[in-house]
Amino acid sequence: MEQQNIMVGPNPTVVVESVSSDLRAAGWDRSEIMAKTDGDKLNLAVDGDRVVISCDESLILYLPRQTALNVDTVAGDANLQALRGPLVLGPVAGDLSTNDLGRVTLENVAGDASFRGVGILEVQSISGDLSLRGGRGHCSIESIGGDATIHDLDGGLTIKTIGSDLILSKVRGAVESSGGIGGDASVRDVDGDVTLQSVGSDLYLRNVRGAVEANAGADIALYLVPMANLEYHLNSGDDMLVRLPSDAGVELHLSGGSAENIHVDFPGVTLNSEQPTADVTLGNGAAKMFLNSGGDLLVTSQADKWDSAADFGFGMSDQFVWPEIPPIPPIPPIPPIPALSPEFTERINRRAREAVERAQSRIEAANRRTGLRVEAAMRRAEAKARAAESRVRRGPVNFQVNRWKWDLAPQGPDVRGEPVSDAERLTILKMLQEKKISLEEAEKLLAALEGR
Repeated sequence: MEQQNIMVGPNPTVVVESVSSDLRAAGWDRSEIMAKTDGDKLNLAVDGDRVVISCDESLILYLPRQTALNVDTVAGDANLQALRGPLVLGPVAGDLSTNDLGRVTLENVAGDASFRGVGILEVQSISGDLSLRGGRGHCSIESIGGDATIHDLDGGLTIKTIGSDLILSKVRGAVESSGGIGGDASVRDVDGDVTLQSVGSDLYLRNVRGAVEANAGADIALYLVPMANLEYHLNSGDDMLVRLPSDAGVELHLSGGSAENIHVDFPGVTLNSEQPTADVTLGNGAAKMFLNSGGDLLVTSQADKWDSAADFGFGMSDQFVWPEIPPIPPIPPIPPIPALSPEFTERINRRAREAVERAQSRIEAANRRTGLRVEAAMRRAEAKARAAESRVRRGPVNFQVNRWKWDLAPQGPDVRGEPVSDAERLTILKMLQEKKISLEEAEKLLAALEGR
């Protein structure tokens, strides 16, 4: 188990090298990257705002929300959430689940893929099922091996091929499948054109506010309001049921397996029972519908006829299960400093007082010793000065200590034979006290005064 945390800017670029197991990444509101692996190797190479991450097992990442993330490959499952920067994702060998992402460019997913709250989405292939809910841009997918369930998309949708069923609702843009849909297709509430080149089985269309072009291998059930100047082209291999409002303005061009297969249930409409085709104008005929059925073809405004669409056996499901956003690990709190017990506090204070008292005692003892030495030296100096007083009268004495020169010779008849004054004796003591001369130099001076 390895973990590393590094500080980065708010918009870093992160490159994740091949992940040999599962990948889990989530955005957070910190300028920090936290990387964790259950393996033994984890490396974060930092170059300015670019970070390259590699590990030898599963990888868990927490990144700033605006991170530009590029993942080479994922050998297991991938879960990415709460990232608003561009995401480029290489092959994923397992399942992919995402929530609250920005623009996503995806190579291929070997398992299932689910997207919730995604920006622009570009996918090459998904081998399993696709679930998409809450898109904020155009969605483009080359191929889906299983089912595709798409709900609430604020952009257009382009899917080339779908291996099984398509369930689609609330798309605010055009819908196009230029390849084929292997199973059934249920499409409703689309604010744009719908183009389904090939539906392998049944097709259910409702509330499409755009032109329609669709081909189904089995039945078609269509319920919409024809819009002026738009065209609708539908072909079914079996039956076709079309429900229109009673005041629809549309020009109908109908074709069935036989004359008996075509029915228009509108007041005042009579068909030629011998022709397998029919042209009928309802209202102002502002829209055009070209309907071709291999079985029965019914155009009606009656709701009870529309209820028979339940026989198609499919509809729209709003049941979605999405993964939860992984919890953001909290910043570990600073542990409180434990309170000191009264006994421990008193013991510390007592030891501090004792240490101060011992230091004070040592200082006072040292001062006393120093004072005694100085007093003894002063007494010795006074004694030697008095002894030298009687010797000065014997003759001149010249002596120099440091920079002071002493001339003790009598200076005339009035000086010779006079005793040394107290001021002269104390001069040496004052120099010693002020540390102008050392004790040794004071003793030498006194010895010279004594005539040594």
